[in-house]
Amino acid sequence: MEQEYLLKFLEIGAIDLKGDDTKLDKLRSTAKDLSATLRKTPSKTACFTMVAADPNIAATDPTIEEAMAALRKQWETVANAFAGCPVGILRAILLDAIVQAARSDDAIAVAFVNTARNALAHSETSNEAEIWREAVSEIETKVDARAEVEWATPEMITVDPLQYTPPPPMSQDYEAPTVDRSVLQAKLHSAASPNGPTDPKNRYHPHSNPVEWGKDFGERMSIAIADVLDGMAENLAPAPVDLSGPLSSLAKAVTTHVGKALASFSGATAGLQRRTNLLWWKEALYSPSVHASYLDLPPFEASALMALDLHEQVPTYSPASVSAFLREAIRCLPAEKDDQGNGERDVVSLVRDARTSAFMRPIRTLAAQYAPVPVGRGPLLSLIGHPRDAGVIEAATLRDFGGLDGSTKMAPSEWGTYLFRELQTARAISDSPSKRAKKK
Repeated sequence: MEQEYLLKFLEIGAIDLKGDDTKLDKLRSTAKDLSATLRKTPSKTACFTMVAADPNIAATDPTIEEAMAALRKQWETVANAFAGCPVGILRAILLDAIVQAARSDDAIAVAFVNTARNALAHSETSNEAEIWREAVSEIETKVDARAEVEWATPEMITVDPLQYTPPPPMSQDYEAPTVDRSVLQAKLHSAASPNGPTDPKNRYHPHSNPVEWGKDFGERMSIAIADVLDGMAENLAPAPVDLSGPLSSLAKAVTTHVGKALASFSGATAGLQRRTNLLWWKEALYSPSVHASYLDLPPFEASALMALDLHEQVPTYSPASVSAFLREAIRCLPAEKDDQGNGERDVVSLVRDARTSAFMRPIRTLAAQYAPVPVGRGPLLSLIGHPRDAGVIEAATLRDFGGLDGSTKMAPSEWGTYLFRELQTARAISDSPSKRAKKK
């Protein structure tokens, strides 16, 4: 039976409904409504998740206001039931709604897992940690199961038999040719005697001039027999058969069969080819997006570009281990120490550089396509892709938009992994539902 995360918040005391099941039903209905909204608009997944994961989210955040409006539809007197905005209850409703939607939509599942991994690493959810761990684990297991289909390499490739139905045999009425015996007999008689019934006749009598008779007989006898044989041969000649149709059908069937076999082979080896390409990429440490070695770039810019390049190489549905692969790949870079010598930088400066650095232009371009203009809590890609719309990035701005404290520091591997998860999230939910259905 699927878990209900609203009840888990009740169990730990994060929600207090005074034992009123009627109120619980209202919360359940609200979660169901928000889940339906999320399935219609998957692009809200990141914002929903980031807000749900932050106990300190402001009551004025657009996502909180949207959740509150949904709750009012089910509970008209909710404003009188609480002293202020019930942010804790709304966060619990949002999480339950996200999980419901993620169970039925793989793209939402990808977005939730990647966003939650990023957000929870920088949120104060100690009393809710177990609930979030269970939610992320459930949906991440679902995503990994989907990813196995695209990454697996089967031990054996099965190809369906050739689908071809030969045309039915052509049936023709056939009548064996016969010899007109009376005509042949008359010709043979005339060949043997001057008294024969048909012309030409033998000009000699066998007793008067046997030598000339024999010559004339042989000549006329051969003509008579040859005429009969030629006539029979003409009647025995087969009727012409047009094989262009059957051969064309056979050629199409073979072409289709070979195409399916090659597609099966390509699909079966895609996972192996992808892993091989990733290992080559990790060993080469070369960025195809800027045509330069990562070793020649500043470590934080290199880590961000590695996130972008890996994102371009892997599909939306990728196992959780891909993030770990990226982290280890970034750790192959030489660490550039800051003034304190710990190889870390604060997120505010990282976002500022991402919005201005020439090397980061490919990320800004893709971020502008993926992420909307920042409004309320949302991914860092919104700040990076729309630098003019968010104003100057300060600690307070970063906190309001990205949910990260201004003093948060990251190593290159953490920065690259964070951006990679946001890129995977953005791609999963940036398409319309119809397009995503076709990709599935």
